[in-house]
Amino acid sequence: MTGRTNEEAVSVIVGTLLLILITVTAAAGLAIMVAQLQKNEMDQQSHIAAVKSEQIDILNPGLTDDPSAWNQSHPVAWNETPFNIPGNQSWKNWSSVTFSLSNLNTDDVKVIGIAINDHYTRNFTAITNFPVPVRVPYNISDHDYLTIPGSKSQQVQINFTNDFPSPQYVNDGDQVKITVMTSLYNTFGKICRPPNPVIHTKTETEDMDAIQRKVLFLDGSASTADNEVVDWNWTIVSAANTIPPGAWTDTSNLTTSYSRGETVRISPMDPGPFRIILKVTDDAGMTQNSDPVDIPADQNYVPVSNVIANSYAPNQSVVVATVKDINGNPVPGITVNFAVGSNPYNNLIFSPYYNVTDSAGKTTSFVSNGNGTIKVIYGKFPVIDVPVGL
Repeated sequence: MTGRTNEEAVSVIVGTLLLILITVTAAAGLAIMVAQLQKNEMDQQSHIAAVKSEQIDILNPGLTDDPSAWNQSHPVAWNETPFNIPGNQSWKNWSSVTFSLSNLNTDDVKVIGIAINDHYTRNFTAITNFPVPVRVPYNISDHDYLTIPGSKSQQVQINFTNDFPSPQYVNDGDQVKITVMTSLYNTFGKICRPPNPVIHTKTETEDMDAIQRKVLFLDGSASTADNEVVDWNWTIVSAANTIPPGAWTDTSNLTTSYSRGETVRISPMDPGPFRIILKVTDDAGMTQNSDPVDIPADQNYVPVSNVIANSYAPNQSVVVATVKDINGNPVPGITVNFAVGSNPYNNLIFSPYYNVTDSAGKTTSFVSNGNGTIKVIYGKFPVIDVPVGL
């Protein structure tokens, strides 16, 4: 009986020890699992904090139209728009954009993608200008990523022809959206909107001795941009010489002049009508053309400044009046009056008593009898006495 009792006692002790071992092992495993969960939670919270604290500003975007930067070897297919139309300076595509990426966090940030208008680049160039200019190419498609140290900035340039899988055609009047993606899959963006050109016009009259002349004032100061408008370019189109005058569809006879400035004073060379277009440029290089503004024709833009009259053979029987404007050009469509001056024998007969100048600025009256003088009258100009006789 004693032997059996000892065996039972040993069994109880071993069982107890096994139970203790199992309990300790389970507790240790649980502790390890809890510690791992806590570590995972801390890592997750740390990642969330890193994502939230990461911040990049896209600063000073500047667009350029540089023909030397275009990939001229790229063939233009039938359905593509060329980067430039020679001779047409009012239309173009941008060749590149340059901007700065400012890391506002104290931790380094790694840039893994840059997109223009939602098209991601495969390449870009990092530019450092100090102490000496350095250009470093990056190939995102080969996982060659740019690291920006904490609280530092990096200037970046993207070529619209060479840095994409296929060229990106961005017209100078289109919106440009820049998107930057980091290794934490944060995305930061900036939209460059074209400026808004606004035209105000007015006319004023200036005295020029015996005549008055209208001048045209063009004001673009109300134009706006996201940042600042830095350039104003005016196109002034005249339809004075179209057939008929004012026919904008007669493009071969339109005349165009240009001016530059926030406000400009125009002394037209003809009476118009005029069509005004303003192109403004902001400090990012973005441009936009206004809708055209039409100015009606007015002869007072080029008022008559010279009226001459003479009589010609046979026997001084033809009176010819010539009218010229302030620029020395003939003025058609002007009504000139003819009146009796001296008539010593009371036999002077002529006609017509008024006539309209032709394209050469000339008009006539014909004497059919008598002699004396005929007065040539136009507006407030001095009356001209012309001797006549048969």
